[in-house]
Amino acid sequence: MTDAVEPGPVVVVALVPAKDRADDIAATVSALRGLVAVDRVLVVDDGSRDGTAENARAAGAEVLRLPINRGKGGAVLAGVEATPEADVYLLIDADLAATASAADRLLDPVLAGEADMTIGVFPPAEGRGGAGRVKALAGRAIHRATGHEVVEPLSGQRAVRRELLVDLPSAERFGLEVAMTIDALRAGARVLEVEVPMDHRHTGGSWSGAVHRARQGADIARALWPRLTTSRLRIGLAVGLALLAILGAVFVSGRAEPASRAADGRPSKVVVVAMNPLGLGDLDSEEAPNLRRAVEEGALAAMSVRTAGRRPTLAEGYMSLGAGFRLAAVPSTAQAYPADEEIGSGTAAEVLASRTGVEVEGDIAVVGASVAIDANASSTISSKPGALGDALAEAGLVGAVVGNGDRPAVGETEAVLNRPAALALMDGDLSVPRGTIDPEALLDVDPSAPYGVRASREKTMAAVEAAAAEADVVFVDPGDLDRADAFRVEATTDAQNAARDAALRRTDEILGDILDWADDDTAVMVVSVASPGRSFRLAPLVVTGPGVPHGYVVSPSTKRAGLAALTDVAPTVLDLLGADVPSDMPGRPVRYQAGDVDRAMLDELDQGTQLREVTYYSLAVWYIVFQAITCLLGAFVISRRSTRVRSAGVVRFMVLCAAALPLATFLFRALPGWSGVEPTTAYTLQAGLAVAIALLAGRARRSPLSPLAWVFGATLAIIAVDSATGTWLHVNSWLGYSLHSAGRFYGIPNTTFAVLAACGILLACIHVRFAPRRDEALVTAALVLGGLVVVDGAPSLGGDVGGILTLVPIFGLLLFALSGRRLTIRTLALVGGATALALSLATAVDLARPPESRTHLGRFASDLFDNGISELTDTFLRKQGANFRILQVSIWTWMIPIVAGFLLYVLVYERRWASLLPRGGAMRAGVVAVISGSLLGFLANDSGPIVIALFFAYLGPFLTLLALDEKWGRPQMLTPSPTDPTEEPDP
Repeated sequence: MTDAVEPGPVVVVALVPAKDRADDIAATVSALRGLVAVDRVLVVDDGSRDGTAENARAAGAEVLRLPINRGKGGAVLAGVEATPEADVYLLIDADLAATASAADRLLDPVLAGEADMTIGVFPPAEGRGGAGRVKALAGRAIHRATGHEVVEPLSGQRAVRRELLVDLPSAERFGLEVAMTIDALRAGARVLEVEVPMDHRHTGGSWSGAVHRARQGADIARALWPRLTTSRLRIGLAVGLALLAILGAVFVSGRAEPASRAADGRPSKVVVVAMNPLGLGDLDSEEAPNLRRAVEEGALAAMSVRTAGRRPTLAEGYMSLGAGFRLAAVPSTAQAYPADEEIGSGTAAEVLASRTGVEVEGDIAVVGASVAIDANASSTISSKPGALGDALAEAGLVGAVVGNGDRPAVGETEAVLNRPAALALMDGDLSVPRGTIDPEALLDVDPSAPYGVRASREKTMAAVEAAAAEADVVFVDPGDLDRADAFRVEATTDAQNAARDAALRRTDEILGDILDWADDDTAVMVVSVASPGRSFRLAPLVVTGPGVPHGYVVSPSTKRAGLAALTDVAPTVLDLLGADVPSDMPGRPVRYQAGDVDRAMLDELDQGTQLREVTYYSLAVWYIVFQAITCLLGAFVISRRSTRVRSAGVVRFMVLCAAALPLATFLFRALPGWSGVEPTTAYTLQAGLAVAIALLAGRARRSPLSPLAWVFGATLAIIAVDSATGTWLHVNSWLGYSLHSAGRFYGIPNTTFAVLAACGILLACIHVRFAPRRDEALVTAALVLGGLVVVDGAPSLGGDVGGILTLVPIFGLLLFALSGRRLTIRTLALVGGATALALSLATAVDLARPPESRTHLGRFASDLFDNGISELTDTFLRKQGANFRILQVSIWTWMIPIVAGFLLYVLVYERRWASLLPRGGAMRAGVVAVISGSLLGFLANDSGPIVIALFFAYLGPFLTLLALDEKWGRPQMLTPSPTDPTEEPDP
């Protein structure tokens, strides 16, 4: 490349990258200092945890301390950056010890102008080294890239002119030597291999040696990738892989949805037997042989009995069933009377009419419902109380109720009038057309039963037959199980168990009578609108009748075999009888999958629901508290000048744990037997997984934010894979959907949407900021963000309408910002058009699917076509009503001021806005996109503050690592101190 280097002005710097080499470093430094041609000896301490830096300084070397290990390539390049005066570098490994004195043989050809780079060739290792596979791979790669044969492609002992190192790209860690050799030869440099009598440590065939060579091979592969391929090829491969991944996800997700079919026949009558409360465990009870008989003859599912209340009552359950929507109830809601019964100032019908202004036409007046109507008068409710009764009447069908759950006065206990089943079939005038709820017509006196009464088999069956003669739908609730459940608060454990067993046996006998009575033209459904003890458990749903196979009930609402929702019952009743299902009912008529039923799977769903509900609030509180502590410690460490570097390491680890917890909660769901553990064990396992993830991610050191990038990437990968395979990791996971309280049971819920969006935005920004090839990084970021839109919004994957409305504009504007372009009106128009196009494509795809497979996007589009713009405005207002209601009561509200306060402190009070988030930089674009996305996501969804909180939850760790790197992430130059090797400079 050039002529001989003049001996006078030439500056030679010996660079010694060292990681935990306290035992050899002093001898190596002493040997190098003895070389006449060497002007400076700089040891680059690559994040050592022993006395490497102190021993090097004591031996007379300058030390450049890197707070975080960057690997050999990063250490050498940091040394080059710190020594701009150098003309020639002598690269020496730290473990050469005294044999480093032979390095003058490497310098002589370069100083004499005979070579631009020399490579040291060691004597044979004589069996002390490895098998040579990595070395052979490196040699072949160099030959392919340059046509030159190199004997020692991996030798780290080199003398090299400065110009061959200052612009060296993509040479991280052990890929340095191969990258340096290829780049030098391609630049026309003269490369000379020189035999040197040096020796260093040999790892041989040990396990640590094998690990070292594996890491070395991986680093070499990363260095070779950009040197053996073209930019066009790399971009083409990235696009191809992205398309394959998207197509594969769509294909797999289509197969993950359970196969199902409608019943082959259509009954003329439907009898719904309510056994309240009932759990899945009761299916195995010796007291319920007829319940098992129904399961063996029909289809079974575990059913979520969620209502507006966290612990639903029977009144809430029945009212929600009748509305096909989750509603609230008050204690007096279950008060129903025969319409002609005198109560107070007149008949029940007259009293009810005076309250509602509507004439009562049915046989049963649900007087208590008038209060519940007012309690549920909200724009956030799409389907009103009495919707099932109104739909039956519109179809010319008649409903009837048989049952009485009254609790007569016993001792000092006051009598309770309790007839909630009427709430399920009442219509708009709050009456039920037919039925019997009179206690004298249904109950027998029995001193041994709770409250001294029990349902009479004979009377109940006679009432059912009479009702069925006039009605098309009959709801039967004998009331004994409810009385036994209320009795538990007043009795001993033994008395409670005995009372419930007896109640279950009597109710099961009535079920058996109904099954015997039902002909081939009658469908019988067994439901429970509440779980035992008002606990967070699932209830059985059994359907028998014409064309119903033995197997699973499959709900299009949940898109899962064996899982249904309470809101599916009313649409199923209507569908069985051929009546139209109102569009404002969110539930769907169930379908069926023939085959054996896996009770273990249903039990796991049940146990997982209980565990999730018991642990959710506590875990959320501890997570928010941990975030607050982390923010406080981060602010303290960032603001203190005298804080030691070790404190920064503790904070760095804490923020990684905070960022890893959402991922850990999904991985916890994949552990065998997870649903059966105790709450304390669940907390411990999830925290342990977060710590393990943080420890693994902390090993990534390519950039200050690499650990966080790995956490983000792993989180996105798990969500994407789970979305394509049926979202089973979401079921009953902390940030997935609880089968007790979720509004949806498939796809990407609002919580995961927020996690996916925040991780995607910040990962894209980190990648673009630190990637060596910016143009390719922009393409990769665009592919990742586009893939996330598909994962979140595709009907067969995430099915998230709010996600499309948020992600497409935010991701689109972010990519414009990362590309360095200015945002214009034209840009905004393009992004708006892309959002409309994405939503239209998703809608068209969903509408092209069978009705039972459509998501709420397809149903919303269909309703929008039918009802016009009012459907859109009503939906938006309903979402915002829910948002602001939840905002006032949710624990997640506290996360927002905690993180916002931390951001304001660091960026405004500490005046770090310009330095941490420079104008036009990727980091500023990421923070702005996350904040904007959180607000838009809040408006587009209906989960209240949790969307904003989970967006913000990732901003704290992101900003903390940026601030810590600004303060302690820069290399520190330490001068030789042979008299005081333990002296520490001020940070």
